[in-house]
Amino acid sequence: MREPQFHRITDYDRSLLPNAHLRTMDAGVTDRDSWTAGSGLSVGYPAWGLLYHLTLCRLKPNAHNLVIETGTNQGASSIILAQAIKDSPGTGLLRTVELEQTNLDIATENFRKADVVDVIEIYQGDALEHLTAMLDHPSPLAVAFLDGNHLHKQVVREFELVEPKLDHDSIVIFDNTYLIAEPHDDQRVNGALRTILDRFGGHVVNLPFCSWYTPGMAIWQRRPFEDMSPPAPKP
Repeated sequence: MREPQFHRITDYDRSLLPNAHLRTMDAGVTDRDSWTAGSGLSVGYPAWGLLYHLTLCRLKPNAHNLVIETGTNQGASSIILAQAIKDSPGTGLLRTVELEQTNLDIATENFRKADVVDVIEIYQGDALEHLTAMLDHPSPLAVAFLDGNHLHKQVVREFELVEPKLDHDSIVIFDNTYLIAEPHDDQRVNGALRTILDRFGGHVVNLPFCSWYTPGMAIWQRRPFEDMSPPAPKP
C-alpha cells in the first residue's frame, strides 16, 4: 500500500455542523487519536458537510425517501444522514448496517443524544446479508452511502445489490477513493469504482481532498437528466 494521506480538517467552526451532538463529539479534536476517540472512524469535516448537503439536496420534498448506509461505525455519519432527512421538506428513513455490536451500542446512544432515533433503523451483521431487506421500500432509493468493508469485491457486490433500486438521479456516495493500492494489492474502493463504471456506466465525481486514511469521496449517478436522454432508435 502507498503512504496514507489525511484530509480531515480539525481547525474549523463547529457551528457549521448541522447537529448539536455531533458538534460535541468533534469538540477539541486535534489529531488522529482524539478524533477517533470522539467520533470513531467517521469521515470527519469537511466530508460531513459534503455528505449532509448532498443528501439534503437529493431528497424529494413530496416523497418518503429511503437512505441506506453500510458501515455505521459509531454513528457520526449516520447522524449527518439522519439530520438531512429531518431537515428535508419531505419525509424519510435511514437504514444503516454495522458488523460490530460494540460499535452499534455506541452508535445507538449517539443517535439518542443526537435526537435522530425516529428516522433510523439499525441492522447488525454483514451488509451483504441485510441489504436486500434494507432496500425493501416502495420507492426508488434516494441515497446510498457505501462505507463499510472497503475491499474491491465487497464494494462491487454492495453496489450490485443497490443498483436495481436506483432511479436515474439517485446518488451513491463512496468514501476512501484515493488510489492507495499498489498494482499487486486489492484495489479497494478506487478499483471498485473503475469496475462499476465499466459494468454499469453512469457518471462519477471524485472529490479527493476530504476524509482520511484513505481519503477522497465520490458520487455516482446513473443519468442526471432523464428527460434529456437520446430517443430510442426507430425500428
